[in-house]
Order: sequence, then structure tokens, then C-alpha cells
Amino acid sequence: MAHLRRRGTTSGGIRRALVAALGAALLALPLAAGPVGATVILREHYSNDYAFSFDDCGYWIDVSGHNEGIAELRVGTGDLATAFFLHDNYSFLETWTRRDTRGFFTVGGNGLFQETKATPVEGTIFAFTSVNAGQPFVVRDSDGNVIVRDRGVIRQVIEFDTLGDDVPGGAFITDVSFSVSGPHAGLDFDLCSVLA
Repeated sequence: MAHLRRRGTTSGGIRRALVAALGAALLALPLAAGPVGATVILREHYSNDYAFSFDDCGYWIDVSGHNEGIAELRVGTGDLATAFFLHDNYSFLETWTRRDTRGFFTVGGNGLFQETKATPVEGTIFAFTSVNAGQPFVVRDSDGNVIVRDRGVIRQVIEFDTLGDDVPGGAFITDVSFSVSGPHAGLDFDLCSVLA
């Protein structure tokens, strides 16, 4: 059940999608608003409530959650002029409820995600290096007891095609590397087992 663990917290492709979303907000701003040499092109507080349901565990689970944070978007210069870097200080909390039994648990996280480097690979393709630090994944049972708590640092490198324009976003190509420092039992944790 790989898609049920760490939903989006370490995926470079998901974070790159956030870059594209912030880029859409950027298009609504006048580009001349900041100093010519500035590398920070957008800083935004976000806050969202969301809900969805799925039956991948063999029974229906209803999820409701809230995420918030401060995201900052920077643009590279010179050979990196089409590379956009995300800095996201995030937190989220979700309640996962088994529909038939009403049993539930919570999944949350609080961390700092930073794209720290872009290395040209070929044409408009770059290898983006990111660091995700903090407690990106904490599972608690219905009594509030911690079942799993990840903490430390996750480093990831992905290849991404910026499409060569001056607009954030592009196309995810592949994962290059993934390394973990600190306890991250959540990477192999089956969330379905909590409500089984």
C-alpha cells in the first residue's frame, strides 16, 4: 500500500506540482513588483481544508484534513533561469475514519521542505535536490497515543523538465535518489493495518 503511506510528503513530483500552483498565483502578480535582482518571486501563506474517500484497504475510509504553511518560490539565474525552487514550511492534520465501524486515527506532520539545488542534465531537464526536515509523518490512535513518528531528514533527487520557459511547473521525469537520516518507520508503515 505504498500510495497510502507518506501521501505526498516526500514525493518530488507532488512538490513540483505545488511549484506550478504557486506559479499560477505568480502570474496574477505584476512581475515588476520586486527589485530587479531579487530571487524570491513569491511568498504566500496557504491554508486548506479538504476531504476525500477511498476503498483501497478493502473497506471505505473517509479522510478529512487541514494543511497550512508558508511557501516561498525562488527563481534561478543564468543557466538556472528556468529553474524554480520551492521552500515550504508546512503542517497538516488528517482524520482517517473507517466508514463501517467508525474507528479512526489521525495522520499529521510538520516540517520544512526545501529545494536546494538544480543541476542541468540535458536541455531543459534538471536534477532537483530537495531536503524535507522535521516530523513529516505522525500517526496517533483514537486515544491520542503515538503509533508512528518519523523525524529527521529526507533527501531526494528527481529529474524534472522545466520546459525551458519562465513559468513555474513542467514535467516530472523520474526519481534519481532517496536517502533518510533519523527514524522513519512510516516509510514502511501500512496505514490499513490501524483500522483492520
